[in-house]
Amino acid sequence: MEGIQRRLRIAAGQFAPVRGGIDENMHYHDMLIKSAASAGVNLIIFPELSLTGYEPDMAEELALADEACLSPLQVLSDRYDMTIIAGAPLRVKEGKPAIGACVISSGRPVFYYRKMHLHPGESDYFSVGHTECIFKEQAFNVGVAICADAGQPVHAERTVQQGADVYLNSVLSAGGYDKDAGQLQHYARLYAMPTLMANYCGPSGGWKPAGKSAAWDARGELIAQAPEDCAALVIMNIQGGECSGDVIRLNA
Repeated sequence: MEGIQRRLRIAAGQFAPVRGGIDENMHYHDMLIKSAASAGVNLIIFPELSLTGYEPDMAEELALADEACLSPLQVLSDRYDMTIIAGAPLRVKEGKPAIGACVISSGRPVFYYRKMHLHPGESDYFSVGHTECIFKEQAFNVGVAICADAGQPVHAERTVQQGADVYLNSVLSAGGYDKDAGQLQHYARLYAMPTLMANYCGPSGGWKPAGKSAAWDARGELIAQAPEDCAALVIMNIQGGECSGDVIRLNA
C-alpha cells in the first residue's frame, strides 16, 4: 500500500431493510449514496441482498431478471461518479438464484459477483458462484466477499493472490458478529490490507443483525464502527500508506 499515493474513500452503507421491499430499500440506498457523495466517497458497499433484504424464501420471485431495476442506482453512480455495490438475488440459467453483488460504476458495464461459500441451509434456495471478484477503483484493486465467503480463509487468500489490496465484505451478521469481525481483522493484519464490513441494523430473514459495520486498517486496527441500531455510513479513507476512518449517523 505504501506505493499507492492516490486517495480512495470507501463507505459501508448500514440500514434496516424492508422484507422483499425493493422500492423501500432503494430509498435507503438513495439516502445513503447521497450522504456518501456529500462526504466525498468514491465507492460504497451495502449489506448482503440489500435491495430485497435477506429473505431466502423470496429469492426466486425477487431475483433480478435484467438490469432494469438497477437503473436508479446507475443514475446515482453517473451523477456522483461513484461505484455502488448493491446486493440482490440473481437469476441463474437452469438453476437456483445466486446471492449476488451488483457492481455499478459510471462509464463501465454493470457486472456481478456470485457468493461462492454458502451458510448451512442457503443451498436450499441458492446456487454458488465459482469466481472471485477483483476490480480496479482509482489506483486500487478491490476484492469483494459476501458474508460466509470471508469465513473461508481460502477466499481471502485467493482474492489477495489475484491482486486485491482492499477487501470488502457485504454481510448479514447477527449472533456470530464477534467471530465475523475477528476474521476480517485477522485478514487485514495478515495481508496488510484495509478491510471493510457492511451489515444491517434491523431484522431480516428471521435474524437480528448486530449493526456495527466496521473498518480495519492495514495493521488490523479498528478505525471506525457504526452503532448497533441506526442507519449509518462507515467511511474508510486510504491515501498513500495511511488509512483513517469516520462514522456518519443518519436519521432514517
